[in-house]
Amino acid sequence: MNTPFRTLLASALLCTPLLAGAASAQLSPEQAFDLYARALLEDDAAATRTLNDALKPAFEGQDALTPSPGALAKALAEPWQTVLASTGAKADAAAAEALYAKALRDSKCRATEGVIEDNEYLEDQKLARISFTCQVPDLAKVRPLFAASLSADATPAVRTQFTQAYTQALQSGVRVPVSGTFTLYPAKDNGYWYSGNFDDLVGTVTGALAPFEEWMQDAQAATAPKVTGVPGCDLLLQQHRACVAKIAPEQISGVDAMAEELKAKAQVQSAEEMTQECKALRPIAEMMWTDACA
Repeated sequence: MNTPFRTLLASALLCTPLLAGAASAQLSPEQAFDLYARALLEDDAAATRTLNDALKPAFEGQDALTPSPGALAKALAEPWQTVLASTGAKADAAAAEALYAKALRDSKCRATEGVIEDNEYLEDQKLARISFTCQVPDLAKVRPLFAASLSADATPAVRTQFTQAYTQALQSGVRVPVSGTFTLYPAKDNGYWYSGNFDDLVGTVTGALAPFEEWMQDAQAATAPKVTGVPGCDLLLQQHRACVAKIAPEQISGVDAMAEELKAKAQVQSAEEMTQECKALRPIAEMMWTDACA
């Protein structure tokens, strides 16, 4: 269930900040993060104005952030309407968008800690690592219903049970915390803080609200050959090997080397660390895949 989040996020930023300019009202990194979260996820117009006012000197007096209200909820709602239609339910675009808009408003992502440290890539420059927590629906009981709905012999009633449980969870279910990290960069002698990449913030919430692709991969990983012992890595290796065997069999040795490297790392890294590493590797591998791999 692919949603154009990266395209949506890229369009939110107008320009790149300057490193010089007039003095501005200063926000701490934590304050800046909270405003970004309120503006991008909660469609909070007041937060957008406050953030833009603080960043204007770095953007030549222009607004730094121009989010489109409701756009993220719409991006989430479109694939969900397809799921609903597959169960025979009547698609209601406005209701679906309202469902996700509420869930995004309720996410309340806020900074819990900010640490300013040296930027290892730019001499004499700093960056701020923000730890944050968001509130998202607890979908633990929904996940097995989703798995059942994917079965080849799943009845419309089984699929409807999933869609109803998921909708109820988003509307009024129990909320659970999810955590993440976000990087902010300074402009004009560390006077104020900005970001040009919102994936770590928005992706944390959208991934928790619509985790269907991840769930599907986990289900597929259960049957993948055990190479590393980490399901996400084993599935990636299985899929990459199958694809390379089709489109470039002469390069299969590279897949073997990749497997051995990941296998060795799995001996010294935690399953969580390996899972994150293979998530980062997946888009790199998928760039090599062609339609023949489908």
